[in-house]
Amino acid sequence: MRIAFSGINFRVTDYQRVYAEYRFFRAIARHAALIRAIKVAVRRDAAANRPFHCTVTVDLAPSGTVKTQARAAHPTAAIDRAAERTAWLLERGMSAATVSA
Repeated sequence: MRIAFSGINFRVTDYQRVYAEYRFFRAIARHAALIRAIKVAVRRDAAANRPFHCTVTVDLAPSGTVKTQARAAHPTAAIDRAAERTAWLLERGMSAATVSA
């Protein structure tokens, strides 16, 4: 599982990159066999109330993608919210696949 992290409209620190990798790995490790790659992009929107927006795209091994996003006042908070949402979506998808099989 590869995790690509990028910043849009602000400089990404090494801490933020490592934190995002850790946070996503921890949140979705149990689904690692199904995941080819994860793309995480954080951008800053100075005009918004919660200025950091994290967008996540998960490329699933059999086929398909899972996409989600989250907003927060700080980049790490946006990463946290996006990681939790991604884990929830993957859990929901796996339980739906189990029920329909």
